[in-house]
Amino acid sequence: MPIFVYQAKKGPQEVIEGTVDAATKEAAVNKIENMGYVPIRVNLEKEPNVGAAGKLPGDKNAAVGHLGLFERVGSRDLNVFTEQLATLVKSKVPLFEAINILSSQTDNPRLKMIITSISGELKDGKTLSEALSRYPQVFPLLYVNMVRSGETGGVLDETLTRLAKFREEQEEVRANISSALAYPIFITVVGLITVIILLTFGIPRLVSMFSETKQALPLPTRILISISSGIRNYWYLGITFIALVIFILQQKQVAKKKKAILEKIILRLPLIGNFSKKAMLGEFTRTFALLLANGVPVLEALQITVPTINNEVFKLELEKVHSDLIVGTPLSQSMRKSSWFPPFLTNMIAVGERGGNLQDVLLEVAVFYEREVRKINKIMTSLLEPAIILVMGLVVGFIVIAMLLPIFEINMAVQ
Repeated sequence: MPIFVYQAKKGPQEVIEGTVDAATKEAAVNKIENMGYVPIRVNLEKEPNVGAAGKLPGDKNAAVGHLGLFERVGSRDLNVFTEQLATLVKSKVPLFEAINILSSQTDNPRLKMIITSISGELKDGKTLSEALSRYPQVFPLLYVNMVRSGETGGVLDETLTRLAKFREEQEEVRANISSALAYPIFITVVGLITVIILLTFGIPRLVSMFSETKQALPLPTRILISISSGIRNYWYLGITFIALVIFILQQKQVAKKKKAILEKIILRLPLIGNFSKKAMLGEFTRTFALLLANGVPVLEALQITVPTINNEVFKLELEKVHSDLIVGTPLSQSMRKSSWFPPFLTNMIAVGERGGNLQDVLLEVAVFYEREVRKINKIMTSLLEPAIILVMGLVVGFIVIAMLLPIFEINMAVQ
């Protein structure tokens, strides 16, 4: 794409220089004005050579988009950045100035460095979406494409507002699920720690005491002693097995089909499967609706949405739907071919296609599924807590009984 060198006024006195990529001179002028500058001179420059690795010569920040393990920017930090940027742009603050304001008031040091780098990109004539795309680990593909569509349509303020609201609602759904599961997980962890302490420290002392009596031990006690001995002598095998399973699951090429098989089994479970399915469909329809509302075509919106799906089963099905859309098959008709998409969803999409308001219908569907997820979440939590308490009670009860039985038998023998 041609590169234009420009000189523009940033304020009443300040004049800046930079470059911008654009198809025509008029497009370059529009980009400069969208950045909040007043163009003075715009001239065509020869396009620089790009190396084999796809980097510009002398690009010092070529690898700046890669973040280390401890350099990730949290979802909450990104949400705050999006909300503040939307507010500033909506208040008619020039984009370059808005980015500089956010850079000065951001607490996260990694995000501050990224925003500063984005400011430099904007000063050099890059668009906001081009600058964001350099950090795929911070700004997802959906985020970048939304910003790009807002820039193209000249409605960046509305796009950022929608994006901020979308991320806030998405975060709220996830927070509700996490908070509901926090207590059951806490009970499980405390229970497991208690059992492990009893088996590794309590039982060996009783074994030494029982061995002195040379009395035959009851069956529950012998079982408990065997379990305790196995944990103390072969604990490393358990850790090795868990590490091996985690390693295999992280191998994307190997684990993709296995993960799909496992997820099919989970999706067919009575309560958990229904919860997973509706949570995934709620997230998919809301993301899809957001892109359509921002003017992204259906085919491109689906292509952007598919990578955001965390379920391999639905991801594969949506890839098939995308292939059908390419050859002209309507969205609802293609989704009806799969048994994984419920009739409610396909019928609502068909209504939206006929009425020309697909994004509104998808948003209604998303609200419906998110409401269903909250209901199922409450049911699961109400069932899970007593079930975990019951199981842990039975385990601890078995351990206590197995420890006390020999003592009772010794007392009976003495009497």
